[in-house]
Amino acid sequence: MTATVLLWCPVQPVPKVARIPDTNVLARARNARQHVPALLALLCGLGLTGLLFTGISRLEQDRIVLTFTQRAHVRVFALSEGINNVIDSLRSVNQLFASKPAVTRDEFHRFVVPLTTRYPFVVGISYLRFIDDAERDAFEAGLRQVLPGAQVTELRNGRTVPAARRARYRVIEYVEPFGANASALGLDTMFSGDEASRQRAYDTGAPAAGRLTALAQLPGTVAGMVVSMPVYRFGAPLDGMAARRAAVIGETSVALDPGAMVAHVLQPSGLPHVLNARDQRMQRVGLHVYADSREIPESLVYRTPPPELDQPVVMAPVSWLYPRPPAPLSVPIDVAGRQWQVVADMDRAVGLADHLASLSALALGVVMTLLGTAWAHTLATRNRTVRRLVEERTAQLAQANRSLLLRERAIESSTNVIMIMEAGAGNPIVYVNPAFEEQTGYTRDEVMGQSPRLMYRDDTGQPGAQTLRTAVREQRDGHAVLRNYRKDGTQFWVEAHISPVRDEHGVVTHFVAIHYDITAMKAYETELHHQSTHDALTGLPNRLLLHEHLHGAISQAMHDGRALWVVSLDLDRFKFTNSRVGHRGGDRLLQIVAARLRETLGPDDTLARLGGDEFALTLLPENGARHPRPEQVQRLLAALAAPLMLDDKEQFISGSAGVAICPDDGTDAAVLMERADIAMFRAKEMGGNNYQFYTTAMRERLGERVQMETAMRRALERREFVLYYQPQVDIASGRIVAMEALVRWQHPEMGMVAPGRFIPLAEETGMILPLGAWVLESACRQLVEWQREGRPYLRVAVNVSARQMAEQDFVADVARVLAETGLEPATLELELTESAVMNDVEHAIGVMLELKKLGVKLAIDDFGTGYSSLAHLKRFAVDVLKIDQAFVRDLTIDPDDAAIVTTIIALAANLNLQVISEGVETLDQLSFLREHGCSQMQGYYFSRPVPATAINTVLDENEAQLAAGNGMTVGAGG
Repeated sequence: MTATVLLWCPVQPVPKVARIPDTNVLARARNARQHVPALLALLCGLGLTGLLFTGISRLEQDRIVLTFTQRAHVRVFALSEGINNVIDSLRSVNQLFASKPAVTRDEFHRFVVPLTTRYPFVVGISYLRFIDDAERDAFEAGLRQVLPGAQVTELRNGRTVPAARRARYRVIEYVEPFGANASALGLDTMFSGDEASRQRAYDTGAPAAGRLTALAQLPGTVAGMVVSMPVYRFGAPLDGMAARRAAVIGETSVALDPGAMVAHVLQPSGLPHVLNARDQRMQRVGLHVYADSREIPESLVYRTPPPELDQPVVMAPVSWLYPRPPAPLSVPIDVAGRQWQVVADMDRAVGLADHLASLSALALGVVMTLLGTAWAHTLATRNRTVRRLVEERTAQLAQANRSLLLRERAIESSTNVIMIMEAGAGNPIVYVNPAFEEQTGYTRDEVMGQSPRLMYRDDTGQPGAQTLRTAVREQRDGHAVLRNYRKDGTQFWVEAHISPVRDEHGVVTHFVAIHYDITAMKAYETELHHQSTHDALTGLPNRLLLHEHLHGAISQAMHDGRALWVVSLDLDRFKFTNSRVGHRGGDRLLQIVAARLRETLGPDDTLARLGGDEFALTLLPENGARHPRPEQVQRLLAALAAPLMLDDKEQFISGSAGVAICPDDGTDAAVLMERADIAMFRAKEMGGNNYQFYTTAMRERLGERVQMETAMRRALERREFVLYYQPQVDIASGRIVAMEALVRWQHPEMGMVAPGRFIPLAEETGMILPLGAWVLESACRQLVEWQREGRPYLRVAVNVSARQMAEQDFVADVARVLAETGLEPATLELELTESAVMNDVEHAIGVMLELKKLGVKLAIDDFGTGYSSLAHLKRFAVDVLKIDQAFVRDLTIDPDDAAIVTTIIALAANLNLQVISEGVETLDQLSFLREHGCSQMQGYYFSRPVPATAINTVLDENEAQLAAGNGMTVGAGG
């Protein structure tokens, strides 16, 4: 039997789960409640500020209206009083007639003229008298005594015409100023059209102003006004209107310009209490004066607009809060019984100074409202800030745990080396990151417990290592640059930073070191240093490094008791060569020169390039000697002088060197370099391709050289250069066949300057170009004159410098001179030095071919002193070889010179060239040359160079000797 057990459990109803509110909705609700106090504070503050601003601005507006009204009435009162004072002053004219029975014309004139002067707005002051028709003729007769042709007239259509006969007249008898109002004398005003105002004046005895009317004395656009006052019979009773009417015998009247009168009254001179222009701007009141009771344009006699506001205005964003200034104020005034209207107005701008109180209240209220709002907002948010800080601190604790883990991972991931060392003895390493293993090649296990000195091994003397050791010893931060070594021994550079780690008691327990690999940066610095101390083109040390080496070499030489030579070396005519081969070719040439110079130096010598074609060297003694030898300098020049190939063209170059000796010439590097330069300049003056030792006389000569260079630049324009001519003689016949033009410098103070002193300087400075052009043109013109005098067989020889040959337009200049002078090209011989031709053979050949196309003759001067070979001579398109006088001087006593001369003569004969021998001074030399077939000669044996004025004498003597059959004798210079 199976028993079944039933378990019963009461089923309870599922409780209704409360709905969880949305957190975003709750946050927004809390934020809204937070802003309620601040919003209430803002609204209350703005409301109170608005009420305060409205009240203050209303008070300000009332003050402005009141001030404007007061100022306007003051001006109107001043104007009324001023006009009445003017009219009262004019009453005195009427009182003149009331004070005596009769007033003469002269009395009237003397009394009235001061008034017209005082009041420039008065057009005229008149006395008018009533006459009957029976009195007219007598009256006119009296007027003619004053003004010929005067009569009683009247106005018709704006013109004065003789008055018609009528029972009674009111005529002008006196009028001032008379000149301007003479035409009004005798004018009948009975029908002037303004009798009502005159009648009022007759009845009351007071002045009466008439309406605006046109006056003959004023321009047509300006209306005038007449003020009249009756003249009563002297002594007549005036106790009533009827009595006054019966006693009227005439009137006094004043014609005036009302606008000028108002302006005069308002002027400070006319009314002293009226404000000046600046005060007017501050008062801000303008005036319109109407000479009528109505404000109509026809009656406007004076207008002064309100002055511009003399203060800053309230800007547009605020000015709309203020009402505009008060409306214009109209005030009537009485002018001699007639009502005028004066209108005062003020500028419509809202002045800042007028509303400073309300603006200040508005600004202060807004600021205080904002401050109160901010304070309320701060209090409201304080609770929320506290709650947020609690939540943030809780989150920060969690973040700190995560940050510790992140830092550990960051250290492990860093590409820079990070090490941790203990602060105990030896500072053993307790931690390195993976970057340490990658950078050094050591594993972590290999360096644990080791000293960090393992990184720089035995290189412990470097300054950076000492700096870090000091920082560790003093337990502070340290920073240094170190040379470290990898496990395989390779060197690398690091920038090391070390910092102590302290425990909670401030005790240093560890040090943390970070290494940054700066190997690439150090390599770049090394390259920059090399570039700053070496020449980029040749790789030689530059001036800066030379001075460093020179200082060390001087110290060592002084210590060892040995001499040191400082050499300044400059290439000769490098500018010409550079212009021919171009800058790139010139750079390659400098590189070749630098290589040749390096090959000639010893291991301890220094070679530097200072710039351009300028080099400097230090020479030390060789083979244990105490002094360097001249052969060391000569080797340098010989290395330069050897021919070189550049772009498949053979080039020749030479150099000039100056030597300064340490310690004889100084022990300072700068002084030695300066004196070596002075010696180098002396070598250049001596023709180049040589060396000179510095002497104290050279400094004085250098100063003379600078002085001569300055004087030479002015010598050409001052016509200080002159040409001398040395005859060239045919040896066989003894006839003078040519003249060599030689330039001389006749200096006004130095006298005749030898060519050897200024020609090299002219070559170096470039003055040889204008000087050579002048020599060529002058010599050609002189030869044309000699030929026209009957000597067509003569030629002229002109020397051409290397600088001239290098110029692109040299051939064109020669052609131009030939064309301008009319000289036959075959009679011009251009002498080219052998060294100039060999400086750039290909260019020289091209120039010579172009010159030969012109028809001129070419000669190689100083032949035998250069480097020309037979192959070159064959290609040269020359006609003449000139044997240098250095070979002729010892011709008869030196077999070598004799052999050279005979060889040159034979060579020229085989090439069909003429030979001219220079420097012939003795009969033995002449006989040798004649015997060996030399065709022509020149020298002191026949004639010295003489000026052109003496050449005719030399030529005449030569022709006379030839005619006598005497052959060659000593000429003018013999």
